[in-house]
Amino acid sequence: MKNWWEEGLIYQIDPDDPDFEPPESDIEADDGSDSGDSGVEEDEATGVEGDDVGIDGDRESDGEENREDDGDIASDGDINLEDDGDRDESQKKRTREEKRKEEEAEEGQKKRRKQKKDEPEEDLAERFEFEIEEAVAMWYDELKIRRNEIPESDNEEEDHVITRDRKIRLASDDRLAIGRTFFTGFEFKEVVLHYAMKHRINAKQNRWEKDKISFRCAQRKECEWYVYASYSHERQLWVLKTKCLDHSCTSNGKCKLLKRRVIGRLFMDKLRLQPNFMPLDIQRHIKEQWKLVSTIGQVQDGRLLALKWLKEEYAQQFAHLRGYVAEILSTNKGSTAIVDTIRDANENDVFNRIYVCFGAMKNAFYFCRPLIGIDGTFLKHAVKGCLLTAIAHDANNQIYPVAWATVQFENAENWLWFLNQLKHDLELKDGSGYVVISDRCKGIISAVKNALPNAEHRPCVKHIVENLKKRHGSLDLLKKFVWNLAWSYSDTQYKANLNEMRAYIMSLYEDVMKEEPNTWCRSWFRIGSYCEDVDNNATESFNATIVKARAKALVPMMETIRRQAMARISKRKAKIGKWKKKISEYVSEILKEEWELAVKCEVTKGTHEKFEVWFDGNSNAVSLKTEEWDCSCCKWQVTGIPCEHAYAAINDVGKDVEDFVIPMFYTIAWREQYDTGPDPVRGQMYWPTGLGLITAPLQDPVPPGRKKGEKKNYHRIKGPNESPKKKGPQRLKVGKKGVVMHCKSCGEAGHNAAGCKKFPKEKKGRKKKNQEIKAGTSQPTMELQETTHGADTITLTQRSSQWDQSDQMFFILLRLCRMMYYSVNV
Repeated sequence: MKNWWEEGLIYQIDPDDPDFEPPESDIEADDGSDSGDSGVEEDEATGVEGDDVGIDGDRESDGEENREDDGDIASDGDINLEDDGDRDESQKKRTREEKRKEEEAEEGQKKRRKQKKDEPEEDLAERFEFEIEEAVAMWYDELKIRRNEIPESDNEEEDHVITRDRKIRLASDDRLAIGRTFFTGFEFKEVVLHYAMKHRINAKQNRWEKDKISFRCAQRKECEWYVYASYSHERQLWVLKTKCLDHSCTSNGKCKLLKRRVIGRLFMDKLRLQPNFMPLDIQRHIKEQWKLVSTIGQVQDGRLLALKWLKEEYAQQFAHLRGYVAEILSTNKGSTAIVDTIRDANENDVFNRIYVCFGAMKNAFYFCRPLIGIDGTFLKHAVKGCLLTAIAHDANNQIYPVAWATVQFENAENWLWFLNQLKHDLELKDGSGYVVISDRCKGIISAVKNALPNAEHRPCVKHIVENLKKRHGSLDLLKKFVWNLAWSYSDTQYKANLNEMRAYIMSLYEDVMKEEPNTWCRSWFRIGSYCEDVDNNATESFNATIVKARAKALVPMMETIRRQAMARISKRKAKIGKWKKKISEYVSEILKEEWELAVKCEVTKGTHEKFEVWFDGNSNAVSLKTEEWDCSCCKWQVTGIPCEHAYAAINDVGKDVEDFVIPMFYTIAWREQYDTGPDPVRGQMYWPTGLGLITAPLQDPVPPGRKKGEKKNYHRIKGPNESPKKKGPQRLKVGKKGVVMHCKSCGEAGHNAAGCKKFPKEKKGRKKKNQEIKAGTSQPTMELQETTHGADTITLTQRSSQWDQSDQMFFILLRLCRMMYYSVNV
């Protein structure tokens, strides 16, 4: 069994560190391949080689004295044969000792190589834990969904502005501040590693006790750069207690912390996406990003180690799935966690799909509006698959993840399975009174019809606009017409926008009508859902926050999503505790906008709490009866928030406008949605075992669509917004715009010779090579036959009637000239 100082986790021991004092059973010194050194180190501390040299030197001096004595003896004529024998024996003994030392050195080198191969692997659970915590720490709360805002893009990646702001915010935090706490020593090592690489400091670890870790400069002992942290048993955290970041050494481009295991870990995510990322690419990346030098041996070993970890990680995650599901069910009462498998030919359980819905989120959905956004996004890990999500909207019009599932690929079968599980957990029954928003994928459309036949299914207008761009991409007002049509609250406004589109261009109107606008325009929405969304941008926003999670292995990805959900609920709960108004923050902002328009309205009061409100040259009828909140513009009925006309009528009677907002937007409902969240899930060491092994899929699933290689001559289909292929240099010519065309046959303007009616051209058919001889018509042709004597004979054969007499005479004369020329030369 190896001692703790022999374990090769992430940071291996530097045997040349003067502060390192191993026990008597110390192993041989490392050859230096991990730290990027050539393997030749200073040996003043051990003095082994120096002693050997000294012994050899004494022996050589003795040999010289003996040779001098021998010379004296020989000069006297007395030869001592015994002295010669002793000298030969000493030389043979010295040769044997040298050979023995060489053999021991080779054995030691082989032992070190074998030891490097057999050294314990990195603790995957500890690394996964750190990656999950890092992703949760960098999570940012999603923004509220604004009214009547066109999504800039349906891209699921993070917005560059949000990413930039978050990087600036994180960079401002001092990760090495005195008193900074860390959950594990691994986390502290990671912070020091990134600091050293960022500032190009050649640091090394000089203390690696169980509860104490420290780093110092590896260039010079006189340098005072030093960082020290120890474990606090009272706080149960690692605390940074001492630091001196004054670095007096000039950077030499090396960093002893950058070992092969660190390189392998740093580039694991890169190798997940690009397995062909070669060692030279890694070496170039290290030099460009961190300005550090690495050897080709380092990056080769690091890359192979990362690929080995990925292979083990791929199999281990599926083996722990049943334990992870059992842990969720035991720690979160009322939750649903299902892992679905299929049997292969060897009677093994092979992973197919997994579904998770926590009980706290089920309860919170009852306080949300009856709206569910569903979407699927691909995984970026070596395990190919798709993540299906169901998103609700809270009282502040922010996203609230309800359930998620990982499947092999996105198709109708997996969508139907996901919706059936969701239907059971949320008690949706046949979908009556609920709204589902998604893209127009065929699998989703058929699955919603089968699972929730009475639900209102709204397609995303963003995807409809992208489909229309394929035929009308050159129209500047395409977005304006389609989005204004989708935002039409009343039937009158809908028809007015439709007529305006028809007057603009008829082909666009016809294509829009084929897209079934009665499913995505607000004037056709069912009253009662109180959601005016016409796009699925909320789900796309959620997918953007889990971009890094989708690049992880299966279990760490699911854990990252769960912990982000816990952080989301905790952060919003603290915010709600400070909110004192009756309505949510989102509704309060909407009413401020409506007030700007309400003050411009003129109100005429009627009987039975009915009003006539004039605004912008039009009048609208408003009813403030308790059971009949209504406005002829239909905005109040669709959104559940008083419109500008209703706001003016409410102010006219002196009532509070907040009392006329539906209860789903009240702060009470908002608080109930975030009252409880998912309970913590224990680590992997606590998960139940012996529940049956699940193996990974043997091969990647075949996605639907056109297969590669079926149509080799076809180029890749470019996206609607993708830039076209770059063309070569173009020749510039003078244009003929404004030039009147004239016919060269008749001289008249307006047509050319090809379309001239006075002198039409005769149409000639295309000649065929093997045309059959027409019956009753034939013409003689010539065939040339050569004899052995050089003379030619002319024979007449029958050819097609297309040959005329002039062509035949020309052919005969040509042959005769050739025969005469041939006879003269012969």
